[in-house]
Amino acid sequence: MKGKKVYGGIAIGTALLVKEQSIEELIEKKTINKENVEQEIERFKTAHKKTIEDIEKIKDRAMSTVGSSEAQIFEAHLDMANDPMFIDSVINKISSDLLNAEYAVLEARNEIVETFMSIQDEYLKARANDIIDVTDTLIKNLIGVENQNIADVSKDTIIVANDLKPSQTIQLNNYVKGIILEEGSVTSHAAIVAKAKGIPTLVGVENALETIKNDAVVIMDCDNVDIIINPSEEQLKHYSELEKKQNEEKARLSLYKDKKCLTKDGHEIKIFGNVGSIEEAKLVKENGGFGIGLLRTELIYMNSNHFPTEEEQFKYYSEIVKLIPNEVIIRTLDIGGDKMLPYYKFPEEMNPFLGLRAIRFCLQNKEIFKTQLRAILRASAFGKVKIMLPMISNLDEILESKKLIQEAKNELKQENIAFDENIEVGIMIEIPAAAISSDILAKEVDFFSIGTNDLIQYSCAVDRMNKNVSYLYEPYHPSILRLIKMTIESAKKNHIEVGICGETAGDPDYAMILAGMGADELSMSASMIPIVKDRIAQYTVEELLKISKLVMQQTDSKSAYQALIGGKKC
Repeated sequence: MKGKKVYGGIAIGTALLVKEQSIEELIEKKTINKENVEQEIERFKTAHKKTIEDIEKIKDRAMSTVGSSEAQIFEAHLDMANDPMFIDSVINKISSDLLNAEYAVLEARNEIVETFMSIQDEYLKARANDIIDVTDTLIKNLIGVENQNIADVSKDTIIVANDLKPSQTIQLNNYVKGIILEEGSVTSHAAIVAKAKGIPTLVGVENALETIKNDAVVIMDCDNVDIIINPSEEQLKHYSELEKKQNEEKARLSLYKDKKCLTKDGHEIKIFGNVGSIEEAKLVKENGGFGIGLLRTELIYMNSNHFPTEEEQFKYYSEIVKLIPNEVIIRTLDIGGDKMLPYYKFPEEMNPFLGLRAIRFCLQNKEIFKTQLRAILRASAFGKVKIMLPMISNLDEILESKKLIQEAKNELKQENIAFDENIEVGIMIEIPAAAISSDILAKEVDFFSIGTNDLIQYSCAVDRMNKNVSYLYEPYHPSILRLIKMTIESAKKNHIEVGICGETAGDPDYAMILAGMGADELSMSASMIPIVKDRIAQYTVEELLKISKLVMQQTDSKSAYQALIGGKKC
């Protein structure tokens, strides 16, 4: 069986099928008598009240186990359940259409889901599952059916499901060794949580629920995207050895938790984590990250049904800063393009990736931007915080942003609210124009962070999610290497730090090139921190410099990679 990898590794366990009967199969459409309308509405209200209580319990569990960021998902669930338009729609379908309560909820739900599914943004499509999660609980409360509980697994288990709802992912414990999902979204809540927890996970596995039986022994080789059901003794022995080696390697790498990232000759490179939640921030700390190199603030906006208030943002940012006070680089709102908001209508654009997004959106919506800046500044009172501006293409955007930051500072001073008056302001270099003019931009900022994901896409004019052209997404393309090198040199000449926060930073091979070019810091997924530390520790600064020079001399991507592999062996 095949699928798409979310998180790699070997996992062995017995299958637990999370196979709930569809709500449509559990209920039927009924017409009620007019004299029973009030009784049916009261039945809906009783079930609705219990649903709110159920979500509150899940939220409290999330708060105690993974922190306020994950708990915020269930705050959004409460907002959905309490949405007056949804409640009025259900009551109207009962009173006017004379539908039984459960079917009225189903119809109201389907109307909302249809709206979400019509949106092009994959993240928002995935949020339709949140609505289904809430209404499934409500309907089950109406008909008296319990949700399947996966919190009590007590042996090595491979979860097999169509998809996992947020209320289910919060139940995952350490006995869950792997996850197999039929749905293909790597942006689903289940995929995000699995990756954050380091659970080997495959998505897009067709007919998994039909093919795999409950309690079957399952081997997942996520690095080779293979699933073996009821393996032979020989296969089980082979993969058990691989799993043992994997665990031994994890134990060896865990020794780096309390160590700095040092080259063989003692040069330090700061290793940071990219995070979008409290849970991910905890994993950065557990894996020995020095700080947060990229806090994606857009997620707090996308998981809400309104623009988050200053207090809501301050609470979120300060919780992360208190957890990792060494350094937290907070990227200001990077919205637009493929990241839309369910409560805000962006203008229709021919090329949204080249349109009103990130810093462009913020500078056209200054009150929204100022609210975020005040919250970030207030959080800076609890540790070292830096402000990072995304998608900068010219000097004017930096100067206008710095003016707004100063305004926010002045307001906080007048209100006697504490903040770091010397907070550093930096920019992401992710547009070729910014890289080419980096020597000019460096004079106005305190640091650079190179976002290689977008830098590659914009430089190569390729959407890496488009399977027709994804082969042109080439991190080793000579132009990409030159742009990165140019940016690092501009930073050095102007005596500012330069980091990398794209996926290349978490690739142990590519990290060697970046270190050889002179990057001061690398920021990556938490699970890659010990692996990159281990790789860097095997080489001296001079050896890394030689490898990067060798790679830079090549004329195409393939040759560049081969030169890297050859350089590693020398």
